[in-house]
Amino acid sequence: MQQAVNRSYVLGHADGELERLGRQAGIFGEMTHQILLRAGMAPGMRVLDLGCGAGDVSFTLSGIVGPRGSVHGIDLAPVAVAAAEQRAVAAGYSNVSFEAANLNEFSRYSDFDAVVGRFVLMHMPDPGAVVRGIARQVRPGALIAFAEFDLNTASTTREISLFRRSVDQIIATYQRAGFEPNMGSKLYDAFRFAGLAPALTAFTRAGEIDATGVEFLVESMRSLLPAMEKVGVATAADIDLPTLGERFAAEAAGACVFYPRLVGAWACT
Repeated sequence: MQQAVNRSYVLGHADGELERLGRQAGIFGEMTHQILLRAGMAPGMRVLDLGCGAGDVSFTLSGIVGPRGSVHGIDLAPVAVAAAEQRAVAAGYSNVSFEAANLNEFSRYSDFDAVVGRFVLMHMPDPGAVVRGIARQVRPGALIAFAEFDLNTASTTREISLFRRSVDQIIATYQRAGFEPNMGSKLYDAFRFAGLAPALTAFTRAGEIDATGVEFLVESMRSLLPAMEKVGVATAADIDLPTLGERFAAEAAGACVFYPRLVGAWACT
């Protein structure tokens, strides 16, 4: 399987980023749950969660597979794994475990009935090669499922210049850092490259811009700011984080936002 060389999670793993991931889970959690069910996740399955972060997808899977099933999450960042373990203990999850590991080097794919990942392939230099490598290591008949979004589909019902500029800056940062901000629409090709015939579905969350949406935008910009400065997209002065939320809320009052489209793709080997 192709290695990701000299590449890292562009948003980092500081406490603020882990909190942002929690907000992200709240926004995309229900849609992720629906994708997992449509993909065929069921009670009793043993599931591997790639790039588990602080554990949100693993916990969703825990409820689906039930006490007869199990979920094992892996992530490159020990700090994220530690946070996931603490949350699992606090919430009393008995069928979930976590491990700091690189998905490119993980050697136990054949132990699981299903392998899933959310917002993982967008960080890979060759997503198709990653899916193909997994498909070659899992057991026959294993389920492979990924969920990714298309950031360029984020929109509002009327023009909000600060929203558009912020989204464009986020997209440009990902692109200049060598990541794919619109991986959702590229899932089909990644699965086909791996020799799989995927089924797909897509969801979009929409609603009046509220505190959750404002905080999510602000925290995304906060986490990405070091990378924005590094790749020359924007400076701290350009973004003005201390006032960003207030300015966005004022400009967006009464508008409806369409969050980035979340695409799910899955196939059995």
